[in-house]
Amino acid sequence: MTEAIIQIHDLEKRFRTKNTEVYALQGINLTIRKGDIFGIIGKSGAGKSTLVRCINMLERPTGGSVMFEGKDMCRLGSRDLQIARRSMGMIFQQFNLLMQRTAEENICFPLELAGVKKDAARERARELLELVNLSDRAQSYPSQLSGGQKQRVAIARMLTQKTPVTVFDDSLSAVDTQTDEKIRAALARERKGATSIIISHRITTLLDCDNILVLDHGKVLQLGTPAELLREEGLFRQIYDMQMAIGEEAET
Repeated sequence: MTEAIIQIHDLEKRFRTKNTEVYALQGINLTIRKGDIFGIIGKSGAGKSTLVRCINMLERPTGGSVMFEGKDMCRLGSRDLQIARRSMGMIFQQFNLLMQRTAEENICFPLELAGVKKDAARERARELLELVNLSDRAQSYPSQLSGGQKQRVAIARMLTQKTPVTVFDDSLSAVDTQTDEKIRAALARERKGATSIIISHRITTLLDCDNILVLDHGKVLQLGTPAELLREEGLFRQIYDMQMAIGEEAET
Protein backbone atom coordinates (compact mmCIF):
# COMPACT_ATOMS: atom_id res chain seq x y z
CA MET A 1 0.00 0.00 0.00
CA THR A 2 1.21 3.53 -0.82
CA GLU A 3 2.80 5.42 2.06
CA ALA A 4 0.69 7.98 3.90
CA ILE A 5 1.64 11.65 3.43
CA ILE A 6 -1.02 13.16 5.76
CA GLN A 7 -2.58 11.47 8.79
CA ILE A 8 -5.17 13.21 10.94
CA HIS A 9 -6.10 11.86 14.38
CA ASP A 10 -9.07 13.04 16.49
CA LEU A 11 -8.80 16.55 15.06
CA GLU A 12 -11.00 19.24 16.54
CA LYS A 13 -11.33 22.98 16.15
CA ARG A 14 -13.39 24.97 18.65
CA PHE A 15 -14.28 28.64 18.50
CA ARG A 16 -15.22 30.38 21.73
CA THR A 17 -18.13 32.83 21.62
CA LYS A 18 -19.32 35.08 24.44
CA ASN A 19 -21.45 32.44 26.14
CA THR A 20 -20.42 29.10 24.63
CA GLU A 21 -18.01 27.11 22.47
CA VAL A 22 -18.78 26.10 18.91
CA TYR A 23 -17.15 23.09 17.23
CA ALA A 24 -16.13 23.76 13.63
CA LEU A 25 -14.48 20.32 13.48
CA GLN A 26 -14.89 17.35 15.80
CA GLY A 27 -13.42 13.84 15.82
CA ILE A 28 -11.83 13.96 12.35
CA ASN A 29 -9.75 10.89 11.49
CA LEU A 30 -8.40 10.27 8.00
CA THR A 31 -5.35 9.25 5.98
CA ILE A 32 -4.25 10.73 2.66
CA ARG A 33 -1.65 8.73 0.75
CA LYS A 34 1.12 9.93 -1.53
CA GLY A 35 -0.16 10.56 -5.04
CA ASP A 36 -3.82 10.51 -3.98
CA ILE A 37 -6.43 12.86 -5.35
CA PHE A 38 -8.51 13.41 -2.21
CA GLY A 39 -11.86 15.17 -2.41
CA ILE A 40 -13.79 17.06 0.27
CA ILE A 41 -17.44 18.02 -0.06
CA GLY A 42 -20.23 19.18 2.24
CA LYS A 43 -22.89 21.81 2.63
CA SER A 44 -21.98 25.43 3.37
CA GLY A 45 -20.56 25.71 6.88
CA ALA A 46 -19.67 22.01 7.10
CA GLY A 47 -16.04 22.81 7.99
CA LYS A 48 -14.32 22.09 4.65
CA SER A 49 -12.07 25.16 4.51
CA THR A 50 -11.39 25.00 8.26
CA LEU A 51 -10.14 21.43 7.81
CA VAL A 52 -7.61 22.25 5.10
CA ARG A 53 -6.49 25.36 7.02
CA CYS A 54 -5.83 23.11 10.01
CA ILE A 55 -3.82 20.74 7.83
CA ASN A 56 -1.28 23.46 6.99
CA MET A 57 -1.70 25.24 10.35
CA LEU A 58 -3.19 28.46 8.98
CA GLU A 59 -5.72 27.56 11.69
CA ARG A 60 -4.36 25.97 14.87
CA PRO A 61 -6.41 22.91 15.92
CA THR A 62 -7.66 22.90 19.50
CA GLY A 63 -7.25 19.14 19.75
CA GLY A 64 -5.81 16.11 17.96
CA SER A 65 -2.87 15.91 15.61
CA VAL A 66 -1.93 16.48 11.97
CA MET A 67 0.97 14.37 10.74
CA PHE A 68 2.65 15.52 7.51
CA GLU A 69 5.44 13.33 6.14
CA GLY A 70 5.78 11.78 9.61
CA LYS A 71 6.01 15.10 11.50
CA ASP A 72 3.35 16.43 13.87
CA MET A 73 2.52 19.86 12.44
CA CYS A 74 1.04 20.93 15.80
CA ARG A 75 4.42 20.49 17.50
CA LEU A 76 6.69 22.14 14.94
CA GLY A 77 8.49 25.35 15.76
CA SER A 78 7.92 28.40 13.56
CA ARG A 79 10.95 27.74 11.31
CA ASP A 80 10.17 24.05 10.73
CA LEU A 81 6.49 24.88 10.22
CA GLN A 82 7.41 27.43 7.55
CA ILE A 83 9.52 24.80 5.77
CA ALA A 84 6.65 22.28 5.92
CA ARG A 85 4.18 24.82 4.54
CA ARG A 86 6.40 25.32 1.50
CA SER A 87 5.62 21.70 0.62
CA MET A 88 1.89 22.49 0.52
CA GLY A 89 0.67 24.71 -2.29
CA MET A 90 -2.76 26.25 -1.78
CA ILE A 91 -5.11 27.83 -4.29
CA PHE A 92 -7.95 29.83 -2.78
CA GLN A 93 -11.31 30.66 -4.29
CA GLN A 94 -10.41 34.37 -3.99
CA PHE A 95 -7.51 34.13 -6.52
CA ASN A 96 -5.05 36.42 -4.60
CA LEU A 97 -3.60 37.84 -7.81
CA LEU A 98 -1.42 40.96 -7.88
CA MET A 99 -3.64 43.61 -9.46
CA GLN A 100 -0.78 45.68 -10.94
CA ARG A 101 0.68 42.70 -12.81
CA THR A 102 -0.54 41.08 -16.00
CA ALA A 103 -1.55 37.43 -16.08
CA GLU A 104 1.91 36.53 -17.39
CA GLU A 105 3.63 38.66 -14.76
CA ASN A 106 1.55 37.11 -11.97
CA ILE A 107 2.78 33.67 -13.03
CA CYS A 108 6.37 34.91 -13.32
CA PHE A 109 6.33 36.38 -9.80
CA PRO A 110 7.12 33.20 -7.76
CA LEU A 111 9.71 32.21 -10.38
CA GLU A 112 11.42 35.56 -9.97
CA LEU A 113 11.44 35.12 -6.19
CA ALA A 114 13.09 31.73 -6.72
CA GLY A 115 15.86 33.35 -8.77
CA VAL A 116 14.77 32.13 -12.21
CA LYS A 117 16.04 34.35 -15.04
CA LYS A 118 13.41 36.59 -16.64
CA ASP A 119 13.46 34.96 -20.08
CA ALA A 120 13.11 31.47 -18.59
CA ALA A 121 10.33 32.68 -16.27
CA ARG A 122 8.39 34.19 -19.18
CA GLU A 123 8.78 31.02 -21.23
CA ARG A 124 7.44 28.90 -18.36
CA ALA A 125 4.58 31.36 -17.78
CA ARG A 126 3.54 31.10 -21.44
CA GLU A 127 3.60 27.29 -21.25
CA LEU A 128 1.33 27.37 -18.20
CA LEU A 129 -1.05 29.91 -19.74
CA GLU A 130 -1.43 27.57 -22.69
CA LEU A 131 -2.06 24.69 -20.28
CA VAL A 132 -5.02 26.55 -18.74
CA ASN A 133 -6.20 27.81 -22.16
CA LEU A 134 -5.39 31.49 -21.55
CA SER A 135 -2.59 32.17 -24.04
CA ASP A 136 -4.59 35.05 -25.52
CA ARG A 137 -4.89 36.80 -22.13
CA ALA A 138 -1.19 36.88 -21.20
CA GLN A 139 -1.05 40.70 -21.16
CA SER A 140 -4.42 41.20 -19.46
CA TYR A 141 -4.61 42.57 -15.93
CA PRO A 142 -6.81 40.84 -13.31
CA SER A 143 -9.40 43.62 -13.62
CA GLN A 144 -9.79 42.65 -17.29
CA LEU A 145 -10.41 38.97 -16.54
CA SER A 146 -13.56 37.10 -15.56
CA GLY A 147 -13.75 35.14 -12.33
CA GLY A 148 -13.05 31.86 -14.09
CA GLN A 149 -10.06 33.33 -15.93
CA LYS A 150 -8.60 34.66 -12.67
CA GLN A 151 -8.91 31.20 -11.16
CA ARG A 152 -7.06 29.71 -14.11
CA VAL A 153 -4.22 32.25 -13.73
CA ALA A 154 -3.99 31.34 -10.04
CA ILE A 155 -3.75 27.65 -10.96
CA ALA A 156 -1.05 28.36 -13.55
CA ARG A 157 0.90 30.37 -10.95
CA MET A 158 0.64 27.49 -8.48
CA LEU A 159 2.10 25.10 -11.06
CA THR A 160 5.37 27.06 -11.02
CA GLN A 161 5.95 25.47 -7.61
CA LYS A 162 6.55 21.72 -7.55
CA THR A 163 4.96 21.05 -4.17
CA PRO A 164 4.31 17.45 -3.00
CA VAL A 165 0.81 18.50 -1.87
CA THR A 166 -1.54 21.09 -3.35
CA VAL A 167 -4.87 22.14 -1.86
CA PHE A 168 -7.56 23.43 -4.23
CA ASP A 169 -10.07 25.32 -2.06
CA ASP A 170 -13.06 25.46 -4.45
CA SER A 171 -10.61 26.99 -6.91
CA LEU A 172 -12.53 25.88 -10.02
CA SER A 173 -15.88 27.18 -8.80
CA ALA A 174 -16.06 30.01 -11.36
CA VAL A 175 -15.35 27.95 -14.49
CA ASP A 176 -17.92 25.96 -16.45
CA THR A 177 -17.98 22.17 -16.27
CA GLN A 178 -16.25 21.64 -19.63
CA THR A 179 -13.37 23.94 -18.72
CA ASP A 180 -13.22 22.32 -15.28
CA GLU A 181 -12.78 18.90 -16.91
CA LYS A 182 -10.05 20.10 -19.29
CA ILE A 183 -8.07 21.81 -16.51
CA ARG A 184 -8.31 18.77 -14.24
CA ALA A 185 -6.96 16.58 -17.06
CA ALA A 186 -4.10 19.04 -17.59
CA LEU A 187 -3.36 19.14 -13.87
CA ALA A 188 -3.28 15.35 -13.70
CA ARG A 189 -0.61 15.32 -16.43
CA GLU A 190 1.39 18.20 -14.95
CA ARG A 191 1.23 16.95 -11.35
CA LYS A 192 1.56 13.21 -11.96
CA GLY A 193 2.59 11.49 -8.73
CA ALA A 194 1.85 14.53 -6.54
CA THR A 195 -0.93 14.66 -3.94
CA SER A 196 -3.98 16.87 -4.45
CA ILE A 197 -6.68 17.81 -1.95
CA ILE A 198 -9.73 19.22 -3.71
CA ILE A 199 -12.59 21.04 -2.00
CA SER A 200 -15.50 21.48 -4.38
CA HIS A 201 -19.23 22.17 -4.29
CA ARG A 202 -19.45 20.64 -7.81
CA ILE A 203 -19.67 16.89 -7.50
CA THR A 204 -18.45 16.14 -11.05
CA THR A 205 -15.10 17.73 -10.08
CA LEU A 206 -14.66 14.97 -7.49
CA LEU A 207 -15.66 11.88 -9.47
CA ASP A 208 -12.04 11.15 -10.46
CA CYS A 209 -10.83 11.31 -6.84
CA ASP A 210 -9.31 8.27 -5.15
CA ASN A 211 -11.31 8.99 -1.98
CA ILE A 212 -13.85 11.59 -0.92
CA LEU A 213 -14.63 12.92 2.55
CA VAL A 214 -18.18 14.15 3.16
CA LEU A 215 -18.36 16.63 6.04
CA ASP A 216 -21.49 17.69 7.89
CA HIS A 217 -21.48 20.13 10.83
CA GLY A 218 -17.77 19.57 11.36
CA LYS A 219 -17.97 15.76 11.52
CA VAL A 220 -17.13 12.96 9.08
CA LEU A 221 -20.43 11.85 7.59
CA GLN A 222 -19.06 9.60 4.82
CA LEU A 223 -15.62 8.55 3.55
CA GLY A 224 -14.92 6.33 0.56
CA THR A 225 -14.33 6.08 -3.16
CA PRO A 226 -16.77 7.84 -5.51
CA ALA A 227 -18.26 4.46 -6.51
CA GLU A 228 -18.79 3.45 -2.88
CA LEU A 229 -20.42 6.76 -1.97
CA LEU A 230 -22.72 6.65 -4.98
CA ARG A 231 -23.97 3.24 -3.85
CA GLU A 232 -24.85 4.58 -0.38
CA GLU A 233 -28.11 6.36 0.37
CA GLY A 234 -26.30 9.28 1.97
CA LEU A 235 -25.56 12.98 1.52
CA PHE A 236 -23.09 12.40 -1.32
CA ARG A 237 -25.71 10.59 -3.39
CA GLN A 238 -28.30 13.27 -2.55
CA ILE A 239 -25.99 16.05 -3.80
CA TYR A 240 -25.14 14.01 -6.90
CA ASP A 241 -28.79 13.39 -7.80
CA MET A 242 -29.70 17.04 -7.26
CA GLN A 243 -26.83 18.39 -9.38
CA MET A 244 -27.41 15.89 -12.17
CA ALA A 245 -31.09 16.85 -12.22
CA ILE A 246 -30.59 20.62 -12.45
CA GLY A 247 -27.23 20.70 -14.27
CA GLU A 248 -24.26 22.83 -13.22
CA GLU A 249 -22.88 25.80 -15.10
CA ALA A 250 -20.71 28.67 -13.97
CA GLU A 251 -19.27 31.73 -15.63
CA THR A 252 -16.04 31.39 -17.58
